[in-house]
Formats: sequence, structure tokens, C-alpha cells
Amino acid sequence: MKYAVTSQEMKIYDRNTSEYFGVPGSVLMERASLLVVQHILEHIQGRELDRKARALVICGIGNNGGDGACIARILRQKGILVNVCVIGDYTKASDLLLSQLKILEKYGTTIDTFSNIRDNKSYADWDIIVDAMFGIGLSRGIAGDFADAVRYINTCKNERQSDVCVVSVDIPSGINADNGKVCQVAVKADMTITFNQVKLGHIMYPGCEYTGELHVEDAGITEDSFLGREPGAFFYDEDVNSLIPLRKADANKGTNGKVLIIAGSKEISGACILAASACLKAGAGMVKIFTAAENAEAVKALLPEAMLTTYEDFEPVGEKLEKDIEWANAVVLGPGLGTVQMGFEVTRLVLKNCNKNLVVDADALNLVAGSKELADYLENFARGGKKLILTPHLGEFSRLIDRDIASCKEHILEYPRELADRFHCTVICKDARTIVADSGSKKIYINMSGNDGMATAGSGDVLSGIIGAFISGPISSFDAACLCVYLHGLSGDVAAQDKGRHSMVASDIISGMEMILRQYE
Repeated sequence: MKYAVTSQEMKIYDRNTSEYFGVPGSVLMERASLLVVQHILEHIQGRELDRKARALVICGIGNNGGDGACIARILRQKGILVNVCVIGDYTKASDLLLSQLKILEKYGTTIDTFSNIRDNKSYADWDIIVDAMFGIGLSRGIAGDFADAVRYINTCKNERQSDVCVVSVDIPSGINADNGKVCQVAVKADMTITFNQVKLGHIMYPGCEYTGELHVEDAGITEDSFLGREPGAFFYDEDVNSLIPLRKADANKGTNGKVLIIAGSKEISGACILAASACLKAGAGMVKIFTAAENAEAVKALLPEAMLTTYEDFEPVGEKLEKDIEWANAVVLGPGLGTVQMGFEVTRLVLKNCNKNLVVDADALNLVAGSKELADYLENFARGGKKLILTPHLGEFSRLIDRDIASCKEHILEYPRELADRFHCTVICKDARTIVADSGSKKIYINMSGNDGMATAGSGDVLSGIIGAFISGPISSFDAACLCVYLHGLSGDVAAQDKGRHSMVASDIISGMEMILRQYE
């Protein structure tokens, strides 16, 4: 597990390091700058230039600019030809920047202006451009000379391509560190060197597309500086098998989980098969599918391991459903269920009467969004301690929370908490960066696995089946959701490597998961 921090959280940890532990800011700056220089020197060595390398360092007037001035001095001491310019009002410059500029001038480096660089220097003059204009505190739009400098850097990169390396200090200038938004314009970095903790802006879209290769280095602001206040967001990057609960050696098919998949309709057979297959492959001991009679032959032919209960259109299903729910210890409701009368009735009966852990997906979520009766049942479902996980994609999420998709995308780090609190559950908001939030908790999980090839029909059905296998186990609904989303994404990454992102389909994700879990044995 790794944290992803906001700008405010990082500023608190920085301040705690200096004020509580007594490490001077100048020491932290020197350490950070040495780490940036190390990466720059490694890049230059890889270029095997037959001349001295030339670097342009563009500084702002805050402590990020101080980092830049410090980097420029160390590069000069390492034999790099360095030009430095500072943009902004010197009367508002930070003390650390002014201190670093004085040191730099004593070493014989003249501080230039950006206008002189822009008007009198060629793009071909630079092998390295260091972006040290804005740190993690930027939230307003960039304008004036700062915007011109961003465009200058990006134009230089576009023209020189691999002949120039753009290095951003902490975060590319123009990226909001709290959400990854572009503040009008932003530097497109080849590499970003940040310190001690990943920032949200590094991993959220579109900021992650500007960050380039991200290096997280230890400048001395360790987790001791949390002083008991952990960051609110985290992600996984470890071996997923280390997160999976151990199976008991004396387990049987019953104790490994009995999962009821309520899915499919007379028009859609694939959803129930994909969800049930994923559930079995994820480790469920027994899976039963509750679906329309029209799907019986397909299920029998394609998934003989699954048990089956079917119903006819307009058939009363209460007794059948009650019996199957009693058999199970976890239920998945919704994939391909349909939103007409039978889908509504099945959803109503489950939400009203189910006393087992529940995953609600797809059509069941759309039915809840359109019915106060169903929404009321769902709001009361988990009050008795049952596990409840909702798995909406962004469109379904927007209907559930009654806000437009653009707003949901903009506030994807906040709105899932609202929905989780409303329904007293765990919410998985599926997007390019899937977010998991839990009722009554400020902590969120940001998923970093997966790829755009997973934007294919049936991918969500696979996820709901995987969750069904784990929600029946001992771990909390939040931990299960985080684990399953991560596993689902990793499985998609394996599928993309095998089939290609353009050609992969949902069943390939199940095959990818099988390969990953094989290492678990």
C-alpha cells in the first residue's frame, strides 16, 4: 500500500518535519535537489554526449523555485553548463529561494530573465530543461510569463523530441496536485521527481499524462511526520497475492463460499455467464445462477460448474428466490438483469428480503436510481451489519447521486463518499481511475491497475463476479472492494499483454486472473 496525498496534507507533513522534528527547510531542500540532480546526471550519462551538457532551469518565486536554484548550483558544480531564470515578483519571493539565489550568484551564475531566454536563445541550446515554477500549491489558472514559459518548454520538447529532457520538480507546473486538473496550461514532463509521497495530481487524469516517468524519492519527510494523521487516499502496487486471505487447508466447497448470481434476462445471456465464471475462477466454492429460462442452454453448455435456477417471464419468483438466497452466503444482483417489470420485481424482492452479503451492479443500480421504493430498501439494507457493495460506472453513478456526469467526473474523489454514506455501504465508482469509498470513512482507495482495453462489454460483469467470491469471506466490504478492483485491473493488464488492448474482451480478463491467481498456490 502507498499513500497519495493532497497538497495540504503534504504541507502539514513538511511543516511537521521542520517545526516538530527540527529538520531545517534548507536541509530538506538540499536533499531534494541532490536527488533531482542524480536523475538528471543519469539521463545525461545515457545520452553519451561528446560535449558538455546544457541545462535551462526555470524557477518560480516560491520554494519550488528555491529547489530549482539549488539544482542549478549543484548541476554547475557537476560540470553542466547552466542558465537560470526566475519568473515572478521578487518582492514576494520565499526566503529559501532568495537564500539559494545568493549562493548561486556567489558561485558565478548570473540570474537571467525568461524574456531574454525566450528571445535570444535557441531551443537547440538545451539538453535539459528543469521546470521549477510551481510546486504542489497551484490551483488557479496560469497566465502571463508563467504561461509563456510553459508553452516555451512544451514547444521546445515538441521540436527537439528526445534530444531534450524535461524534468519537473515535485509536479509539472500547471497541474493541480489535489486532482490532476490542468490549470489552463501545463508542462508535459519526461520525468517528475517528487518527494516521499505520491501526490493525487500525479495519478489522477489528466495530470498523470503530464507527469512522465514518476520517481518518488526520500528527501527526509518520512511517515513519522504524519504525527498520527494518515493521508486520506491510498493505492496498491504490491503483489496482489499478498492481499488475498489464506484459504484453510481443510476447507470444502461450502466453506469456500456459496454465491448466488442473479443476472441475465431473456435478451441477455452473457452477463450471468461472465459474472458466474469470474466468481468461480476467483475462488468461490459453489455458484448458482438465477436467470431467465431462455439462458438455460447457454449456461449448461458454457459453464457446467454452475448450478442453475430459471424463471419464465411473468412467473411469480418469490419462493424460488427466497430458497436460493437462503442457500447462499453472498449474492450478486444486477448484471444484464434488464430494467423492465421482471427485473424490477426481482430487485425489489432481493433488496426487501435478502439477509446475505450483497453486491449490486448494472441494471439493478439503474432500477434503484429510478425508484424511490427501491432506493428506500437499499438505504436500509446494510443497517443490520450486512456487507453491501455498489459497483456503478460513471453513468450509473450519476443517476444514483442525481448529478450530471461532468460534475461526477470532476468530483470523483468526493462524491463516492456521499453515496456510500447515503446507502451505508461501500461504493466502487468505476472510471479510468476507479475510486472506492466506504460509509463513515474519509479514506478512499484509488485503483492504479488496468488499462483502456478493459472498456469493453462485460468487464463490469466480471468485476461483480470477482467481488461475489470475496464478499462471502472474512474481510470487510471495503477491503474486499479494494482487493477485487485491483485484481480485476491486474487481470486486464495480463489480458492486454496477451491479446492487445484493442482486441481483448471480457472473458480474457477472467483468463488473466487465472494466470495471476496461479501464483497464489
